Amino acid sequence: MNSSGPVYREVQYYRELPPFTLLTVVGTLFGWFLIIWVGVLGHPLGKLALSTWLALAIGLPLGVLMPLVYGRLRMVTEVFTDRLVVNNGMSARASLPFAKITNVEVRTDNIHEDFNIRNVGTLSATRLAYTVTTDNGVQLTLEDGRQFLIGSKDPTALNEAISKTRQNFQPEVAAAGGELA
Repeated sequence: MNSSGPVYREVQYYRELPPFTLLTVVGTLFGWFLIIWVGVLGHPLGKLALSTWLALAIGLPLGVLMPLVYGRLRMVTEVFTDRLVVNNGMSARASLPFAKITNVEVRTDNIHEDFNIRNVGTLSATRLAYTVTTDNGVQLTLEDGRQFLIGSKDPTALNEAISKTRQNFQPEVAAAGGELA
C-alpha cells in the first residue's frame, strides 16, 4: 500500500444528526444529575436508594465520556493513490483497492431501499452503504459483484477524486491485494 497522504478527504460528523444530538444531550444531563443528586448530595433517586458508587459508575460515563465521544465521532472517507478507505467511526472500516473496483457512479437518489446501511455492528451483505448525514454518494462495484455506497455531502467531488486517481493508478506498481471489510 502506498504510504503517501490522501488525495481527497471528507469528514462527516455524527453530531450533525439531530436524533444523535438529542440522545447525547439527554444522556449527559441525566449523567450529571446522577452525579450531583445522588453522588454529591446523597439524595435518593425517587423511591430508589441508589448507592453512591453505582450513581458515579452510571453518571460518569454518561455525563463525561458520552459528550467526549460525541464530539469525536465521525465518518472519514479518504482517497489514496491506490485505494479508497472509509472509516465510519463506530465499528466498520473498509479499504477498497482500485484494482478490484470495476465501476463508479454517482447516486443522488434515495438509497435506503437498495442498500443495507452500515453504521453499527457487523453485516455480511453484497450491498452496503456507509453513510452518516446524507443519502447521496458514490456507488462502487467490485469485481466480485459486491456494491458499496460511500455517502458524501459532495458526491460529485468524491466521484471526480476517485475517477482521476483510478485513471492514474498503475496496478503493477501498487501492492497486491487489500483489505475488504
